[in-house]
Order: sequence, then structure tokens, then C-alpha cells
Amino acid sequence: MSMGRRLPAPTTLWSVATAIALLVIGAWAAVVAGSSGADFMDDLELPHPALAAAPPVIASPVAPARSRRVVIVIVDGLRRDVADTLPFLTALGRQGVDTSAASQYPTWSRPNYVTILTGAPPTASGVRTNRYRGTVELDSLMDRVRSAGLTAGYASDYDPLPRLFLRKPVTSPMPRPELAVLLPPALDVTSLDEADEDSLEAWSAAIRVDMSSAFGDPRYAPWPGGFREAARSVLAAGDPLAVLLIGVVDAAGHAEGGTSPEYLAAARQADAALADLVATLDLARDTLIVVADHGHTDAGGHGGLEPEVVTVPLVMVGAGIVPGASVVGARLTDVAPTAAALLGLPAPGHGLGRALVEALALSPAQREALAASDSGRVARNQRIVDRSVLLARRQHAARRGLRLGLVGAGVVAVMALAFALRRRGGLQLDLRIIMVTVPAFFIVYYTLIGTIGHRFSPSILPDRGHLASELLKYGIAGAVVHILATWLALRRRITLADRLAAANGIAWLGLLIAMVPAALLWALYPTPYVEVPTPRLLVLIPAAKVAIACYVLAVALSLVVEVIVFFARSVDPNVRLLRLERALARARAEAAERAATPSADASSLER
Repeated sequence: MSMGRRLPAPTTLWSVATAIALLVIGAWAAVVAGSSGADFMDDLELPHPALAAAPPVIASPVAPARSRRVVIVIVDGLRRDVADTLPFLTALGRQGVDTSAASQYPTWSRPNYVTILTGAPPTASGVRTNRYRGTVELDSLMDRVRSAGLTAGYASDYDPLPRLFLRKPVTSPMPRPELAVLLPPALDVTSLDEADEDSLEAWSAAIRVDMSSAFGDPRYAPWPGGFREAARSVLAAGDPLAVLLIGVVDAAGHAEGGTSPEYLAAARQADAALADLVATLDLARDTLIVVADHGHTDAGGHGGLEPEVVTVPLVMVGAGIVPGASVVGARLTDVAPTAAALLGLPAPGHGLGRALVEALALSPAQREALAASDSGRVARNQRIVDRSVLLARRQHAARRGLRLGLVGAGVVAVMALAFALRRRGGLQLDLRIIMVTVPAFFIVYYTLIGTIGHRFSPSILPDRGHLASELLKYGIAGAVVHILATWLALRRRITLADRLAAANGIAWLGLLIAMVPAALLWALYPTPYVEVPTPRLLVLIPAAKVAIACYVLAVALSLVVEVIVFFARSVDPNVRLLRLERALARARAEAAERAATPSADASSLER
């Protein structure tokens, strides 16, 4: 009776050849995935959003200015619950309006700075991360101020935000041209490509700039005490609009967490600075708006949709504000239209927010007219955003079938390759070994992300960091565990061929598990991201790409360990003796097995 065809024993030649093939395939996948992962944050950005191609909706003001000037203070990273403990900010709220506002997803700083100043959320503005390098092409509060012949000032110790709002110079001179500031221009490398790089003309063309800041007097002072000094100077200049950005709270949140004593101390420090600055204002004629761009998780971090991250304080007090007014459902998109109404200016024309008319000292007719004007602007802009999203979905759907087909073909090809290599003894699929080793990396890697990483939320991201870089440390931990698990599982294998064949089986299956999810995400969620992925996907997409790179590293190091172990055993006489003893024991066991089945041997001789 035939017992079936047994697979050949592993051979050194095929085991080594298979290991090299797997490393080549893995290295290629790691390079592609690593490059894609490195570009992920940049891929989230949308430098030319659909709104920018449409002219801004500039409505006529419905009421004269209610305030001589508006000062917007952004306390970066201030949670609502912590804001309620600050004595000066709480006292301001009692004099005016104290409410909550919703930060906009992704809840990172730079996207929400833009939201506050344009009224457009990150999904519409195209500014989705802190790594945004371009200029914001949407109409802003500073553009409305400048169009009215007025000026805007800026002071911060934390972010050179004005570089996001570089603009073509206005044709008419600024009211205070001596305060106009040209920010460092970007290098125009194309001019160097077309001319002699050593010529003075080429270098002059490379640094020439015709852009100026939308702020008339931007001051960035990232040194101890720099914020108060810069803010006093800006407020002393009397700009009708002043934007002040305080960074100490956000820095403490990232370093120590949103419930730490250090975070609370930083919030009190910001509160004291606020009291110092408000002393220079005349709230009978000036208006103060205090807001945060996002909050912080208890462990420190933001970017996701956690309640403590999304809910931020919004305090408005001074000229044009109705004390004690009830404001419900405010969002950061509403800050710019509200500030514009206080100054008697049109709202930024690309915004998707509304003026908080219930808090403004307007007549019923004026409130109704302003609400109607905002509603028309928002409806037009929302249609443009929705249309661009629908078009992107259709384009992605047209390509999705082809990409899924390519993924399926790739899986079949990898399976066929493994089958061929297994028949030649270059790859072994030992279920006991695979069950121990293959899951080790993925269990450690994704468990760390899910527990330490705020349950697959972009709030895992460190300040101004990169998701892939943050995920890399979890991948390295998983790789270390994989190497140890592989070594322990293969320690009883004697020959290099046997060890490598088993290690190749581990590597093949692990690479397949790592690559298929990444390939499916590539097929289902291609770039450009007109829609921002959900918080879970915002972590899983780069996580799948980082997993490939880290698993390939783990496989390579595991195979290196196997080679080292083989050569170490080859030169160690004790190990060689142990190998001979085990080989002899196996030979004796096989002889005993044959001796126990004489009938089978006799029948085979008769045939």
C-alpha cells in the first residue's frame, strides 16, 4: 500500500537560496513600504484644496464695528477641564461669555491654527498635520483686515505661524509700512538649474521673493520670557487684530501628560501671562477672545477624537460681547467669523463657520442678517468640498478593482513560490514552530500600539512628530521578541539546512501576513487623501507599512543568528559531538522502527 510521496529533506543549497530570495523580496517590500510610510504625513496634506480654486464669498458687513480691536489668544493644548481651574480666565468668563468649542479633526496644532484664522477645518483647508510646508491658499481673517486697510500683529514663543500666510503684496501701501516683515523665502532651485550656479544673477534669482506676511508685525520669540516681551510690543502697536499664541501648556502636556502637576503648573503660568497682557487692554473698547487649538490626553498627546482632546475653552469678553450670553455648539471654525463681525468686516470667504451672533451686541435684525449671510457662504463652500470628495471617491473606485486584482495576483504568486520551494526542501512549514514564532511580532507590535498608543488614535503622535517614526519604536520591540522566539523555537535543530528551512517558513508566512494588509490598504485607501482617514485608519495605514519594514529587519537578523549559530557549532568540538550523538540516536530509532515492522518489509520484498 502506497504511503504517499514524502517531501525531500532540507538541503543547504536550497535553504540558503530560499533565504536569499526571501531577503530580496522582503528588502524590496521594506523599501517600498518604508518610503510610503515616510511620505504618509506629507500625503495627508492637500496643498491645493478645492476651496482655493473658488473665489471667496465676500459679503457686505451687516453692522458697523463693535470693537476697536480684537485680540485672539490661542493657548496651545489647553484642556477645557483644566481651563475651569484657572482663576484669571474664569474671572474673565464671568465678565463675558464662557463656553466650550469643538476642535477640528485631525486635532493637531497647525491645522487648527489655520481653522481658527480661516474658519475652514482641516478637511477643507488641506492643512492636516504639523508638517505642512506650503502657504495657506484660503481667505483668512488677516486678509479681510488687510483688505480694509488695517493691520494685524502676531506674537508667539511657540510657532512661526505667519509663514503659513505669505501673501502677494498689496498694491496700495500699508498704513504702517515700517512694520511690514518679509519672512525667509523658499529657495527657488529651478533658477539655479537654468543658469550658471556661480553667477551672481543666478543666486539673486534664487532668493528673490515677492511675498509678504499677512501679518503686519509678526514676532516669534522662542526664548525664556520672549512671549511676554513680544506680546507687549504687539499690543502696544495698537493693531486692530492681534493674534497671540502661548505654547508652554502644550509643551508640558506632551512631556508630562494632561493631568500631570507640570501641565497644571504650565496652565497657571499661561493664566498669569494672560492677566499681565489684559492689563494693557481697555475692554470697554477692545475685545478679547481666548481659545485653545486642542486639548491633551491624560498621558499626553492629541490628534484624535478623544473628548478631552476635542473639547477646548472659548472665552469672549469686552466690547461687542453680551455678558452671560448662552452659546451652544461652538466650533473653532466660528472664531474667525465672530472676530470679523466684531471688527465690522466680512467673514473669511472660504470659511465653513458662523459668527456666534447670540454672543454679539447686535440688534435682532442684524443678527438675522448676519446669520443668513453666514448660512449662504457656508452652503456654497460646503458644496464645493462635498463635490471634491465625491469626485475623489469616484476616481478611487475606478482604480480600486485594478489594485485589488494586483494584490490578489501577488498573493497567488507568493503562494506558488512557497509551494515550489517547499517541494525542493528550501522551506519548511512546521506548524508547532509557526504557531509560536509568527504571531510573536504582530501580537507585541499591535498590542503596544493599541494600549500605549491610545487605542489606535493619532493622539499617539509626539509633538510635531511623524506617525511612522513613533510607530517604529513599537516595531523594534516586536522585532526583538520575534528574534528571541525564533531562536528558542529552532534551538533543537542541528543542521544549517534544517534550521534555515524552518526559519524560511517562519519568514515567508510572516512576510505574507505583514504585506497583505498593507497591500489592501494601498488598494482601498490610495493617495491623495482628499478625505482624511478616520483616527483608526490614520494609525493603521502607516502601522501596516512600518510592520513590513520591521518584520523584514527581524527576519534578516534571525537568519543572521542562524548562520552564526551554525558556524559556532561547526567549530565547537562539544557541539559537533552532540550532533553526532543525536544523529546516532535518530539512526537507532529508525532501525528499531524498521525492525518492528517485518511484515511490511516482507511484503515489499515479495513485490
